[in-house]
Amino acid sequence: DMLYAAPYSADAVLIINPRTSVADTTTLSGLGTGFEKWRDIAYAPSVDLLYAAPSAADAVLIINPRTNVTDITTLSGLGVGGTKWYGIVYVPSVDMLFAAPRSADAVLMVNPRTNVTDITTLGGFGTGADKWFRIAYAASVDMLFAAPFTADAVLMINPRTNVTDTTTLSGLGVVGSKWRGIAYAP
Repeated sequence: DMLYAAPYSADAVLIINPRTSVADTTTLSGLGTGFEKWRDIAYAPSVDLLYAAPSAADAVLIINPRTNVTDITTLSGLGVGGTKWYGIVYVPSVDMLFAAPRSADAVLMVNPRTNVTDITTLGGFGTGADKWFRIAYAASVDMLFAAPFTADAVLMINPRTNVTDTTTLSGLGVVGSKWRGIAYAP
């Protein structure tokens, strides 16, 4: 059992051993020193892999915690630059990962079993900056919720039907810097 931190501007994934309080920045290195490469990271237990959401990077960062190998080619082609997605969460009911669209037009969906990304199904949000920051899965209702940073509404996603809702929890104002994180407490 280890902890992994996605490299934002660091050259390596930060690995923390919680039992020994040791930090490792060399095992998963060589990822470049660019700014805002990946934001947030989630574990997909169905395939025993970690996935980091690309912000300015062109690819989802895949980390195999058993072999200590990184992969930035399998889920690539998402475009370099920008601040595309912020936050990623695993949804066990559909065995998928979802990343909130920060400046991207669509939610990033990752199927860990087939290693396929989808950036069209849950789209149409425009490319405005800093719309939603982070995303949480509410298991009790099997729904995803993304916190509005500059958006006027909470982004709600039904992962079973692939339907989004930005009207139910709207009217929160278009002033920026409202909320930056979101968490589910059962």
